[in-house]
Amino acid sequence: MLAFTGLSIAINWPPTRWEMATAGKKRKAAAGAAGGGSKGRKQSKPQSKPQGGRSASAAPSKRRGAKKSDAKKPQPKRPAAEDDDVEVDEEDVAFFDGHQEFSSFLASMDAKALSKPMERAKKPLARPAKAEATAKAQQEDEEMPLEKLEARPRKAAWSTAKQEVMANKLPVKFMDGSVRANKLLTEEEAAKADEAEDDDDEEEEAEEEEGEEDEELDSDVSDMEFEEITETPTAAEPRKPELSAVDLKRQRERRLAAKKVEIAQLCEAILESPEDAFKKSKEHPQQLSKCQQLQLLCRDPDATVQRLSLLSQLSVFLDILPDYRIRLQSADAGDAAEDKGKQNGGRPMKKKVKQMQDFEAALLSSYQKFLKYCAEVVTKGLKGKRPEQLPTMTPRDRRAVALAETGARCLAELLEHKFAFNFHLNLVIALVPMADSPFPSVRQPACAAFEAVFKRDKSCACSYEVVQQISNYVKQKQHRVQPFVIQTLLVMPLDVTMEQGEAARKKAKSDRKKRRQQQAKGDGIAAGLKEAEAVVDRSEREKTQADILHELVLIYFRILKQATYSQALPAVLEGLAKFAFLINLDIMIDLLKVLKVVLREEDVLPLPTALLAVLTGLRTLQGPGGQELMVDEKEFVDILYRLLRRFADGEAAADTSRLPTMLACVEAVFLKRKEIVVERVAAFVKRLLLVAQQLPPHEALAVLALLRALFHRYSKLQQLLESDVDRVTSGEYRADVDDPDFANPYASACWELALLARHAHPKLAAFALATAEMAPSMPNEHARALMAAFDPYADASFAFKPHVAVPAGNPLHKKLASDKSGSRKKSRQHRARQFFVRDPLASLDAAYRKQHASPFFQKCLELDQQPSDAVPAFK
Repeated sequence: MLAFTGLSIAINWPPTRWEMATAGKKRKAAAGAAGGGSKGRKQSKPQSKPQGGRSASAAPSKRRGAKKSDAKKPQPKRPAAEDDDVEVDEEDVAFFDGHQEFSSFLASMDAKALSKPMERAKKPLARPAKAEATAKAQQEDEEMPLEKLEARPRKAAWSTAKQEVMANKLPVKFMDGSVRANKLLTEEEAAKADEAEDDDDEEEEAEEEEGEEDEELDSDVSDMEFEEITETPTAAEPRKPELSAVDLKRQRERRLAAKKVEIAQLCEAILESPEDAFKKSKEHPQQLSKCQQLQLLCRDPDATVQRLSLLSQLSVFLDILPDYRIRLQSADAGDAAEDKGKQNGGRPMKKKVKQMQDFEAALLSSYQKFLKYCAEVVTKGLKGKRPEQLPTMTPRDRRAVALAETGARCLAELLEHKFAFNFHLNLVIALVPMADSPFPSVRQPACAAFEAVFKRDKSCACSYEVVQQISNYVKQKQHRVQPFVIQTLLVMPLDVTMEQGEAARKKAKSDRKKRRQQQAKGDGIAAGLKEAEAVVDRSEREKTQADILHELVLIYFRILKQATYSQALPAVLEGLAKFAFLINLDIMIDLLKVLKVVLREEDVLPLPTALLAVLTGLRTLQGPGGQELMVDEKEFVDILYRLLRRFADGEAAADTSRLPTMLACVEAVFLKRKEIVVERVAAFVKRLLLVAQQLPPHEALAVLALLRALFHRYSKLQQLLESDVDRVTSGEYRADVDDPDFANPYASACWELALLARHAHPKLAAFALATAEMAPSMPNEHARALMAAFDPYADASFAFKPHVAVPAGNPLHKKLASDKSGSRKKSRQHRARQFFVRDPLASLDAAYRKQHASPFFQKCLELDQQPSDAVPAFK
């Protein structure tokens, strides 16, 4: 809309297709609302639709009180520039309709000139015709609507006026398998004729525009054309032949040898100068230190190189790590920047001290990385694997298991030798699950490391941490652990009772309080002298041992009460039997109650487990608390007598620990204390002789050594060595009764010794005969020494012990040997001597001889009578 001398003039632009469709819909809606006979007119509101970045104002479709003029008025073209939407008022429309005679001059106005900005006209420069044509084409492109401009066919950038064959283009292979060459074609643009637009007929113009757009969009223009290639494509270069298995093996051996040399050189450089080994090396491309280069080899693709690098780092750390704990300066974040390079009191730090601190920090960092890598290797290598799966594992899994075994060995040796150094708690936490591993090659080094720590740790600080971690692990696994973990605790050298531990705990607490008071007063000399002493504080050691004993009893009681049928129960009972004399009275009473409950099912328990339970009860009662309780041991003695019968039946013969446990039980009952009822001892002697007849020679020797000790301790037992004629007895011996008080052993004699005296084993036979004669026992003839000395399975030789003597030679052998060793002359005479057989029928006449002689003898006589040159009779 243009405002001119107070007149509001509306200019009708050619409507677009969208505007026409919208106007048609509104007409239909208005007609439906007004009804069939309504003649009222409805003024349409101006609408705008952006097309191609341009905005156009919609003219009203109808005007009030105005007739449609038949005269065709020229309409100005729509400007290319984008105009703002103009809102038409109803009063302006009514005023314009009433004064149409004054709007005739609008037909001759140039709308394009009105939309252009006012600029000063410049004189055009003279340009060539080609430049003018290009400028004209660009101007036409700017004035062309966006739809036509986008739908117009484009010319390729590489197209030229002439057809050109590109010989250097790569061929193209089609779906049918044919290979064609690329050929570039150029197409000339067809001249476009100017189409006259009919501004009056809006619908025809819209249809023409749609037709032109469809034709332009549907036009198929191809820029490339292909031809089939007549010549064959060039053949591909032949691939290099693959290496054979022998070449690959030789190449791997050469690489492995080079890596071994590299590892050896790195280890030698680290040991030569440990301080420089943790500094950046300028010779390395990545400026890695010697230790970092050695750690980098742990991630080599070759598993052998990884194992060698792990073992090399182990040997390096065992050499350079000190036997004391390194304490780094722990400063706050705020004071670190200010006090950097200064000691206590703000004094400047010496250069050597600074270098030593840097070296210790780098050493700890490298050592920690090595421990983390070893633990990670073991965890990943053994995850989800069992020893039974080794034959069916893939080579990759086997290499992972071998690498995990190497990592476990490294951790175990570091704990064994450097348990006083930093990160020993990390080592313990990593090794406790490995001690329960199903792989023997992983479990044995871990258990051996724990046992070595228990023996070497004088202060028992690291031992306490090991026991504490084992207790947490057993609780986490709900007491389902292997007996090997519990058996390592038997090596613990405990000699402090719980009462002594309580006293030591109080004393250690008072000592710590005194040291704090001294430090508060500023007297640090006493504390420094205390730390400088190379002697372990006795009160601290006793306190630590008391804590260890408490953790051990906690582990044992958890398994004994909550996991009676656990496979670790024998190890638990063995540990309780060893440390029972150290526990206090309250725990002892609870232990005896639990043992009696366990032994009620003695027939269900395995024989070694039942024997260990009896031994635990006996040692508990013989301890300091058991003597105060004054409890009779008869209940455990009767159970032991019944278990000896199962022993004689050959139960658990493959278990080598059953006989030492049985011997320990008998010694605890009859040798370590005096038995008042001798008939009970005699019943055990008879049953032990019954057991000895079923055992191998070395075990039978151990039983006879125990019986000889019983005969010497209890003199009344000599009646069993007398015959039935020399003594007066009543009743009969009841070997089938399981109560030793009712067996009546004196009604019989030890006739089993007579059988053992005729045993094939010479030592056993001689020892049985000496026992029957009441011979004294030598110091080296106790039960365990004899069993170890004559055990044929103790070593790999499996030879008879003692060796079987060579029997005496036969006298005829000497005579034959003397005949063979005669002189050569005599032997020649024997060879030259001729033997003649006398004719038994020579004294008889010839007729009788021919009649009664055998055909063979007659033939021999004929041969004797023939001359020597005659033809032989036998051919």
